[in-house]
Amino acid sequence: MSFEEILAHFPDLKKDVCYKTLNDSLYFFEEIKDSIVVFKSEEEYWNLCLENESLKEILFLENEYSVMKNENSKKCDWVIYENKKIFFVESKDVKPRNRSKERKDAIEQLITTIEFYNSKINLNSLSIFSQICFQSKSRVIKAGDQARKVLFKQYNSEFSEGNFIKF
Repeated sequence: MSFEEILAHFPDLKKDVCYKTLNDSLYFFEEIKDSIVVFKSEEEYWNLCLENESLKEILFLENEYSVMKNENSKKCDWVIYENKKIFFVESKDVKPRNRSKERKDAIEQLITTIEFYNSKINLNSLSIFSQICFQSKSRVIKAGDQARKVLFKQYNSEFSEGNFIKF
């Protein structure tokens, strides 16, 4: 599925506001409450690191404040697409002691977003990944617990927690 085929399902999206094409080797995203993503440098504060070693073209969708803006359901922050891989990403900017509560909310946001996209686009031919990002000072990726992995398998999605995605 091409970028154009995905974007055709959301015709009102504005380039560079609602979506961006990324092709640099490294990006650092900062989630700002009630706002679209801000790109940062590694020395600054950031929520997600996206590493693109092979300089592939990646479609970044500002999901919460653009694609699903008018939906009354929960929704994740970002959707990232590259060559049959789609990542649904929810970023949570909380301290470790508050993660349990926020994790439950993030899971609901991810699931409702997958269901929304599945109603618009046939995701069956894609590899689906769901990821919760928690604040960290280093690049972290972990599998998440078994119960969440099983839950997301119902949506044909791999599940992980961390603040790093590598292409």
